[in-house]
Amino acid sequence: MLTVAAYSKDPLAPLDRLLRFAKDVGLSHVQLAWEQIVRTRSTGMGFRNQRAADFGPRDPSMSDLAADSRVAGVKVVFKRLRREGLEPVGLDATALDCMDEETFAKQIEDIDVQMQTAERLGVGHVTIAAGPRDPSNFDHVVDGFRRLAVSVSRLGVGMSIRNLCDSSVEQLDDLHRLFREVGVESLTLDLDMAEFQTAAVNPHDAAVSFPGRIARVRTCDVNLEATLAALRRDGFTGAVLAAVEDGVPWSHKLIAIVRRS
Repeated sequence: MLTVAAYSKDPLAPLDRLLRFAKDVGLSHVQLAWEQIVRTRSTGMGFRNQRAADFGPRDPSMSDLAADSRVAGVKVVFKRLRREGLEPVGLDATALDCMDEETFAKQIEDIDVQMQTAERLGVGHVTIAAGPRDPSNFDHVVDGFRRLAVSVSRLGVGMSIRNLCDSSVEQLDDLHRLFREVGVESLTLDLDMAEFQTAAVNPHDAAVSFPGRIARVRTCDVNLEATLAALRRDGFTGAVLAAVEDGVPWSHKLIAIVRRS
């Protein structure tokens, strides 16, 4: 049976909301976001924090914390998570949204730290999103994944690119080009069905376009059964992710669909 995990579409959403949602729908796995972990650490060990409007993933305080958080700073979060009976299936790292060399160097350094932390805490997969739909960002994303592939090989963690509407990899052609130019088998796809739909791409087409390269599926309530069936025929065994924001009734339906697939 495929593993179903809960995640937050908003990486700055309070972590306690994600944990409550997972328990409400009977899930034992979650996909965490690095920003959620660092926010929890920065606002104290209690999980009932609120999102701060002025706190974003590129905020200087976020970078300072990331550089200081290889293991010890986030271990408490993972211990609490496991005490709640939940197991992380992956980590959403900060994005490669750079447009210049100075930002690029800092982001690669931060993501490498996040990968090391994930590996040491037993999280076997890291997902990275691309930045805006711009040739400069695409070039940085290609270069970034080539560099991060060295860390992946050393650490033994999985690494995916997540498609997002309006990002430099929103279309199937963008992803084919990315895989071709990066040129490493360790790079896989975190397939976000809702984001493909928003970008006018049929998620089922995405599911059959990258045989053997899909490691995660983020669901939506359109064409899900056909998409999962296509993935299973291709041997997909990765995690299926349900968003907190999509609500409890849909998640119960999702779990039933996954069990039938």
